[in-house]
Amino acid sequence: MPFAELTAAFLLALLGGLHCAGMCGGFIGMLYVPGRRRTAIETTVALHAGRVFGYTLAGALAGLLGGALYAAGVRPIQVALLLFGSVMLLLVGASLLGRGRWLRWLEPAGVWLWKRIGPLAQRVFPPRTPAQALLAGFAWGWIPCGMVYAALPLALVAGGVWQGAVVMLAFGLGTLPNVLLLDVAARGMHGFARSRWIGWLRPLGGAVVIVFGLSGLAHAARIGGAQHPAIVQLASICHGAR
Repeated sequence: MPFAELTAAFLLALLGGLHCAGMCGGFIGMLYVPGRRRTAIETTVALHAGRVFGYTLAGALAGLLGGALYAAGVRPIQVALLLFGSVMLLLVGASLLGRGRWLRWLEPAGVWLWKRIGPLAQRVFPPRTPAQALLAGFAWGWIPCGMVYAALPLALVAGGVWQGAVVMLAFGLGTLPNVLLLDVAARGMHGFARSRWIGWLRPLGGAVVIVFGLSGLAHAARIGGAQHPAIVQLASICHGAR
């Protein structure tokens, strides 16, 4: 189980509420047809199920690529993958400690894909049935988003198809609290406020993910041949059996 990558992806999504509000607030608002409440619960469940499935599928594809590269057995490639994943962990940890504005720099990377999915997605916007909501949610999962693109490299280095899928499933589940709050607001319900525990949990989560990143760097060094006891000990925190 890719514990470090799974935890980092979940915390990134759970504690990245401000980014979620900026990226998805307007999108959620356009999904609902005023006055249609007959299938509100079913539509909401289908919408977010489709979205999380989209993330999970993307994670599986990334894990397939990363697993194939790692299984090739070429040590420089293995070390490069570990370094890449560790640097992403450090960046995710730093984003949790700060405001994560660097995430927006990643968003243009997926514009080309959205240009192909967007026209198809417009056919089910706004969704009027659970089936349309499922498709709308799946399309939503492919909208250019810096947080998604920060999590996908964690799936890439997770170890394989199912590991990558699990990492992005954790990411999708981590987005649910923030996105559901936006969902409620879009339906005209008030009185919700984000709990203050986010204020102190963000830096704690960031510190944990940074430790994961440092452990990954030590593991990369160990794979590369370094056997210093400090490196071995640091690598064993969460990468001892990779």
